[in-house]
Amino acid sequence: MLLRLLLSAATAMSLSFMMAGCNWVYWDEDFDSYKDLSLTNPYPFHKVDHFDPQTGAERNEAMVLNNGLVALQARIDMIRRAKQTIEVEYFIFSPDMSGKILVQELVDAAKRGVTVRILIDKSATVFEFDEFYAEGLKPYGIEVRYYNAAPIYYISTINFRNHRKLLVVDDHEAITGGRNVENDYYDLSEHYNFLDRDLYVKGSIVKAMRASFDAFFEHEISERYQAPEIPSSRIELQKYERKVSDVKAFLVHNPHEAETRAKIEAIARPVLASKPLYSCPEMTFTSDAPGGSFWTRFKDPYSDNYRFLRKTIFDKVMTVDKGLILASPYLLNNRKSEHLMHVLLDKNIDMTLYTNSLSSTDATYVAAQLYTHVYDWQAKGMKVYLHAGEWLDEMTTISPSIQSARWGMHAKTQVYKRSGAGQNEIMVGTYNIDNRSNHYNAEMALFCRGNDLLVTEIEQSILSRANNGYQIVGKNQAVDSEGKAVNVYGAGDPDTTKMKFMWLPSWLFNFLL
Repeated sequence: MLLRLLLSAATAMSLSFMMAGCNWVYWDEDFDSYKDLSLTNPYPFHKVDHFDPQTGAERNEAMVLNNGLVALQARIDMIRRAKQTIEVEYFIFSPDMSGKILVQELVDAAKRGVTVRILIDKSATVFEFDEFYAEGLKPYGIEVRYYNAAPIYYISTINFRNHRKLLVVDDHEAITGGRNVENDYYDLSEHYNFLDRDLYVKGSIVKAMRASFDAFFEHEISERYQAPEIPSSRIELQKYERKVSDVKAFLVHNPHEAETRAKIEAIARPVLASKPLYSCPEMTFTSDAPGGSFWTRFKDPYSDNYRFLRKTIFDKVMTVDKGLILASPYLLNNRKSEHLMHVLLDKNIDMTLYTNSLSSTDATYVAAQLYTHVYDWQAKGMKVYLHAGEWLDEMTTISPSIQSARWGMHAKTQVYKRSGAGQNEIMVGTYNIDNRSNHYNAEMALFCRGNDLLVTEIEQSILSRANNGYQIVGKNQAVDSEGKAVNVYGAGDPDTTKMKFMWLPSWLFNFLL
């Protein structure tokens, strides 16, 4: 994360003089063009389904997956139901226990004759599922590709990442949301875990989601991997053989994995069996486009050709007349989102924000900017809640040691409250409120309007987590759920020294981008 920040800042600094600071980001956009952008400039990865109760056409149903163990079991069940095709796309895909479980399920599906395709972002800072693993899956007919393998000296292009998270089965059911494939997204880490949220959906919208996968998978920026070459030197050969051995072990069942699977299913199965499937009268899917890079900023109208989700979200936000609830692990405003926030506050829209404190964040430089601005938002009327960094007793974990780990929030969710029957709406996706999601990362999201029960479940989940955290009540002041004064930086004894040192680079990053 820090490496990406520094690389981005260095690139922006080198360009700032000739590009007039941060203005170049929006050179082709009207700052007031928030309304009906998806209608005036139709997006290639944007679909709106309206359910027809007479014919049953465009029917979509959704399930909220708040808990990590339940979200993992739901993915396992989906893969086991697959009969024809499975598409897998993640920003992070780690060969840990969660990765092992899912990959073995994919191998079993491939053995049944299911076509399996995997697309993984090749960011230098998080990339682990390398060519050795791709080669290990090749005998099963599973094809792995990597998004944006630009070398590190392509100092700007490497920042254009594929941040999407997607699992699609048989063009009929899918999951998207905040979770990557790594233990900390599924409540399995004894060190650090995320409170996150996914949306499971089945119905007609899934074909549009799979089509967007095809566009990313087939794009020239997604490379077919090269099989690792057998080295000639003895030391390198030993490393090669060790890695091959590790991959073989990864693909073989073991007792610890079997025990973990049993614990996950014992906890998750009753929850899944009781979870409602909500009918969605109006479901929208939007994704950014693949292929954005440093050069497309110059040769293309970048915002119109690549950046669609941000516009869809702004469209939705600008129609809110009652309330807006934002859950985002990061909040790093740019001029446009800052302007939008102040427009809503000036209209006296009831705004609630739930994000990370310094204690819970995995990105200190974002916290440095948050604490610079958040007191002004609170003073203008926004309710601001911070996750304190501790486990919330929402559900059982597979071991007590996981409960004592540090916990952050990672859900990317928004609730739009509007006047009129059937107008409330939710968004669950991969989009953070920060410059990376606004300008660099390819993101995706699902929106559902018109089912108040679904809206209520998500709203209550966000507010329950928020109320169990700390609420900012003034400059450097926060209280817990009992109204007692607490450290505004979170639980424990958070070290603010590093954050203070990060203020200048984080400000520079925010200003230039």
